[in-house]
Amino acid sequence: MAIQNATAVTLSVGAELMAHATSASFSISRDLRDSTTKSSLGWQENLSGLMSWEMSGDAFVDIAATDASMADCFTLLTTGAAVAVVFTVGVSGDTYTGNAFVTSISSDAGVEENATFSLSLTGTAALVQVEA
Repeated sequence: MAIQNATAVTLSVGAELMAHATSASFSISRDLRDSTTKSSLGWQENLSGLMSWEMSGDAFVDIAATDASMADCFTLLTTGAAVAVVFTVGVSGDTYTGNAFVTSISSDAGVEENATFSLSLTGTAALVQVEA
């Protein structure tokens, strides 16, 4: 078994890695359509529905960052522009790529702590898996 070290899992926003990232995640889901009838004998029945996906990440705030920074993500949020995103599983692992909208940014800055920010992206259209 080759368990992936999460340090090598990355999130790219636009063509740039998320600067000083401390975590990255993505999820994909499928909605179901209720197709229960009186003939279902009390059991719920479903049909396949729409799929959706999201990516998110956490990072340190760096006002001089040249990679995808909090300021870059803020611009994407306020302009409402979709951006290409890539979630990469390891140096030579599978990638998941698509276009997404920045849906939220939050920042934390406690006394004598590292300033951090969190980013959430919601996909639009298909998410594509490229196997390594």
